[in-house]
Amino acid sequence: MPKFNTIAVVGVGLIGASLAAAFKKSDSNLKILAVDQDQYTIKKAEDLKIIDKGFLEIKDNLKEAELIFIAVPVSKITDIIKEIDRGSDSKQLIIDAGSTKKEVLKKAEKILEKSSKTFIGAHPMAGSHKSGIDWHDPDLFVGAPFILTPIIDDKPAQAEVNENTFFNKESEIINNLDQNKREELLALKELIESIGARTYIISAEEHDRCTALVSHLPHLLSSALVNMLNLEKDNTNMLKLSGSGFRDMTRIAGSSPELWQDIILSNNKNLIDLIEKYIRELEELKADLEKNDEQNIFDFLAEAAELKKDID
Repeated sequence: MPKFNTIAVVGVGLIGASLAAAFKKSDSNLKILAVDQDQYTIKKAEDLKIIDKGFLEIKDNLKEAELIFIAVPVSKITDIIKEIDRGSDSKQLIIDAGSTKKEVLKKAEKILEKSSKTFIGAHPMAGSHKSGIDWHDPDLFVGAPFILTPIIDDKPAQAEVNENTFFNKESEIINNLDQNKREELLALKELIESIGARTYIISAEEHDRCTALVSHLPHLLSSALVNMLNLEKDNTNMLKLSGSGFRDMTRIAGSSPELWQDIILSNNKNLIDLIEKYIRELEELKADLEKNDEQNIFDFLAEAAELKKDID
């Protein structure tokens, strides 16, 4: 199994800086390189000793890295893959940290078709509505899911998500990879688990469908709730009366709109399907309220309360 001695991070924001810091914390002998377009960010990362050396461009600067993490917005990932491929002919494993996977994997396969480099999609399910190196945390990934997507899998999405749809397919996915990619994936899995994360190996198709429900739709709903304030004339006084419920529901609406625009548009088909289902759920609730149907409203709330216990 390959061992990673030198790791590079492209994009030293919250996720990239936290990855660098986590790797350094887990193994101080690891050499960490970094690329970012901001000189201040590079200098700060060097001063904090979360990286050994930083650069403003990829070019010839990442040749010695066996593993390269790309931590930039989804729309920029494929451009970075092209730059890495042009930068050297070294055999390297390239990983991204984007929030959607299917389209990135398709493009990466095409870019690296004749390359000695390998690409595996990844998505750390950890973060914050705050961004930038100033908010980095070496323990950000401890206990968090870290999804790895080595395959695209264009099979039609199944009707429901349960253990049999993808978690039990992990060994099947691993065994169906060629030996080189299998060894790299297992080495990557071991590295990720060394920083305290919980790895899950699934297809890009399944990843995008699941994260649409548990991550991307909640962000849209949070933003919609905040935007509804504009419909109220006395919204300032309303906010004075708000408690933790409103703050909890709207926290993620404060995240970067540029970042989330990329995520939402790159997973639009799954989101359109979920929004239609959500609208139907609200329409049923609205009808129950119009009829003052106490039993249906109680059942609606009770079902959610019971499911929430399972989630917790």
